[in-house]
Amino acid sequence: MEHRIFFLMLGVIVTFCDVTSEETFRLKIGIVGTWTPVFDELLRTIGLSHPWQIYNITTAKPKSQYDKMLKVKDFLTDNQIDVILGPYDDATGIVADKLRVPYICTTGSKRNLNYTFQILPPLEDFSQAIFDMTKSYQWDKVSLFYDDLRGVYIMEQLLTNHDMMVKSWHVKGGSDIKAVEKQVRDHLVRMRQAFVQKSIIFCSKEHTEIILDQARSLAMLSQPSEWFFYDPGDQLVPVFKNFPDVFVNFTVFGLMEFDSRNEITSVDDSRRLNISLAADSLRLLNATLPKAVEVQRNEAAFTIAEELRKIRIPGYTGDIEFGPNGRRYNYTIKLSEIEGLDSLQGQDISSTSVGVWRSHSNSKEDKIHFEEVKRLNRNYSFPLKGRTVSVVMILEKPFTMQKRDYMQRLGNDRFEGFAVDLITEVAKMLDFNFEIYLVHDGKFGTKKENGEWNGMIGELLAGNATMLVAPLSINSQREEAVDFTKPFMTRYISVLMRVPKSEQSYFEFLNPLHHNVWYCTFGAFMMVSVILYFLERFGIRQNKDYPTISFRESFWFVFGSLLQGNTDSSPSTLPGRILTSAWWFFALILISSYTANLAAFLTVKKINTPIKSVTDLASQTKIKYGTVKSSGIMFFFKNTNIEHFAKMWAQMSEVDPSSMVDSTDEGFKKVKDGNYAFFWDTTVNKYKTIEDCQFMEIGPHFDPKGFGIGVPPGAIYREDLSMAILKLSDTGMLHQLENKWWPSRSCPDLSKPSADETSELSIDSVAGVFFILLGGIALAGIVCGFEHFAKVVKKAAKTNKVVNILHTLVLVNRLLHQNCTDFIFYVE
Repeated sequence: MEHRIFFLMLGVIVTFCDVTSEETFRLKIGIVGTWTPVFDELLRTIGLSHPWQIYNITTAKPKSQYDKMLKVKDFLTDNQIDVILGPYDDATGIVADKLRVPYICTTGSKRNLNYTFQILPPLEDFSQAIFDMTKSYQWDKVSLFYDDLRGVYIMEQLLTNHDMMVKSWHVKGGSDIKAVEKQVRDHLVRMRQAFVQKSIIFCSKEHTEIILDQARSLAMLSQPSEWFFYDPGDQLVPVFKNFPDVFVNFTVFGLMEFDSRNEITSVDDSRRLNISLAADSLRLLNATLPKAVEVQRNEAAFTIAEELRKIRIPGYTGDIEFGPNGRRYNYTIKLSEIEGLDSLQGQDISSTSVGVWRSHSNSKEDKIHFEEVKRLNRNYSFPLKGRTVSVVMILEKPFTMQKRDYMQRLGNDRFEGFAVDLITEVAKMLDFNFEIYLVHDGKFGTKKENGEWNGMIGELLAGNATMLVAPLSINSQREEAVDFTKPFMTRYISVLMRVPKSEQSYFEFLNPLHHNVWYCTFGAFMMVSVILYFLERFGIRQNKDYPTISFRESFWFVFGSLLQGNTDSSPSTLPGRILTSAWWFFALILISSYTANLAAFLTVKKINTPIKSVTDLASQTKIKYGTVKSSGIMFFFKNTNIEHFAKMWAQMSEVDPSSMVDSTDEGFKKVKDGNYAFFWDTTVNKYKTIEDCQFMEIGPHFDPKGFGIGVPPGAIYREDLSMAILKLSDTGMLHQLENKWWPSRSCPDLSKPSADETSELSIDSVAGVFFILLGGIALAGIVCGFEHFAKVVKKAAKTNKVVNILHTLVLVNRLLHQNCTDFIFYVE
């Protein structure tokens, strides 16, 4: 009896509890991960139709995946969880599937679980949408930037289109922002080398901003480049707002309308997608709760799962409907083309829908298709028409020069030169205005070690200039950074040197004959004189009365006949006369040749350059040579494989680095100081030789390259500038400008002697003859004095002899007179 009463009371209690539970049904929600604050905030904002209670699913440091699954199972059963919300977790999904607890996950899952419902469409659908778009637009090349494994899946999908070339670039993350920026910049440069203009960005917001920032520095954010972004929840809106001037080619793949705002996503932050997905999860629960409260408490979870399979409602991320495998279908992915913002009118960023990708059913045969709605048609017009653009130049004669009174002038009137006239004609033809400014660092443009560019190219890439007009040669390295128009001029490399000073010699008259000829002539003179003497001495004279030639007279006769002179004596023997005839013929030819050569030596200007050609520089060390540091010519020598040029680069860069200069002005100054050769463009060197006759150009010219107008890479107005240059060439305007700034050289070309370049004889040229004459006069005077002295001495000696005789006679006379006196005295 007691047992019956106990079970009766228990039944009443259970029935009362069931009625109470139905009346006060409280939905128990398990939240995965860190999404508890998101759901808690939304539940307070929009709430549910029935009471709820949130449980944060946590597992304290599981030892393994199996241990984690056991702890999740205990948590779900102990707390009687009805539904699980939040990002997908593999252990939680498996346990929920076994317990038949619905798991509405806000992220993708690779497993096909019966009780897992994915609000976020799977990555395969986005991949297919991107693939269908490329097929619809008939792309032949595309670049893919990615930073995780999702990008690899997209790349594999794109590679199935064998008619399209896919270039993939993996952006590796890290704490070193500079390293990431350099990595991205290198990717962009290589992408441009491959001439890829369509790019798909499948990266995080941080990496996307780095990619766009580097692309802007390379001027790749303009037509014809196009950029497509994977952004299901408008997370990139803050990034796009940093690029208000380049939005015309940004297209976004998203679940929601671009920059959409509603009662739960009115804020502009990165949580918009998460908030929308969480709100859609709660909207789904609200739609299933009426059926869930009608069943017993332990069947609520199963009922919610079954209702989710049948439900179809509109959500913040579009229409929500699930297939048998729990994946979402019958939704749309929207393509929005960003139109940018107008900062002058205060308008915010805006967009236009250009395409819709729709998943129609859950069958494999008819799963997806791409519906192209429209594409913004932008009729092309010259983008610079009517605008005032900045043109960067560099001071380089005669391309860009400052006028003498430039301090009193303003704007473009301060400058003159070929480049100034060229851009003036181009601007007139294309109807735009321009402002010239000089590059701040005075450099043409070189890539630095950090990957940045200096000089005029750096100004282009930084967006400070719209174009550059200067004698900037087009090479492969610069072509990687910027684009160039058709060349408006072809330049070569030549050597500029100072005209050597002419060496004046007082004995210039000796130069017509080589010194060996002078030695041989003197030897012949001595030999003929000696032989003539012996022939006259031992030969038979025809006339006995004719005076014979002495040894001394023989020398005078031979020397006099050489100079067309005459002496008192002449050969009287037949052998002597034969030798004399031969000597006269020899003297005739020698004197005639000497006279003719002397006229050329003394009357024609000539130059004796130590360097005859460029290759001569490599085989000597006396004359230094160099070029401007970090210039295109320097890189030619640095990268060349030609032997003598490579040898010259070693000399310039290693043996004598001081030969390199910082600017062309410094190079010209070193040339003027002497013993220096300067490698530079022929156009500039030619103008320098026209301007200053102290300079001369040494050939032959080498390394032909073109000068073109530089524009940012991808700039659509490059072709317009090229057409303008071709028209100027066809009309002869370029030729007129060249004649204007490179007129005929008025300086004599001393390297090419001619009869028209003769000059009067200067005293320096014939001073030696006067010295010889003065020497002869002095020698004659000395000989004359010597003979007079000898004559005096001889006369004095003769006089002294007579005096001595007289003195002796006097002494004898005295002695005789004394002896006579003594004799008389003796006699006496």
